[in-house]
Amino acid sequence: MSVFHKVNRSGKSKVLSPEERSLIQSRLPEKYRLVSEVLYWSAGRIQEVLSIRVRNLVPERGMVVLERKTTKTKETREVYLPEQLMEQLVSRATALGLAASDPLFFNQSPTQSGQSIRRPLSTQAFDKELRRVCDWNGLSGISSHSFRRTQLTELYRDGWSLREIQGRSASSA
Repeated sequence: MSVFHKVNRSGKSKVLSPEERSLIQSRLPEKYRLVSEVLYWSAGRIQEVLSIRVRNLVPERGMVVLERKTTKTKETREVYLPEQLMEQLVSRATALGLAASDPLFFNQSPTQSGQSIRRPLSTQAFDKELRRVCDWNGLSGISSHSFRRTQLTELYRDGWSLREIQGRSASSA
């Protein structure tokens, strides 16, 4: 298993080709695949995405709200997602019987009383699963940040202005 997942250990996550992104997402278990898709489409940071609660889904508007307390910039972001992805997120919440305050992505841990507590999925858990898939498929230089970097790079290549990309990514000027 590789230890360093950034390109040449330089601190920059790899920009994924469409084939690499598709391969990774097809090999990740459902929960992790959904996390990776939200990371990509929202150009979000891992902690922002793992902090999403069911109440943050706004399916009638096709968006997810990243609450200010979870974002690096401490500003609330409204992010539009593809319709199919939004449907999958809502289906997940419904199928699991999640309450509005429950994290959308979680690990269930039993308590001494026999009940289980849903704790937000940790960045380490996502990174471990991503690493497993990448190692198995001979991919290197990839981290959770690769999905954000890939989306922002694709927007730039599609002709978006830097100002538009900054607005999308909640980066400072």
